[in-house]
Amino acid sequence: MKINAKDVKPEVVAAITAAVYAMMGTRGLALRIKRTSNAWAQTGRQKNMNSH
Repeated sequence: MKINAKDVKPEVVAAITAAVYAMMGTRGLALRIKRTSNAWAQTGRQKNMNSH
């Protein structure tokens, strides 16, 4: 499997792959993983700022 993602860690790809397999079994194949937003990062930064 070739991973062509500059900002996506291999662990994240593995987690997404496991989730796809769990939902679809062997019938599914993730051809492309695209980040559509950075909502998780924004939420994490906001929680960090609010904790001070």
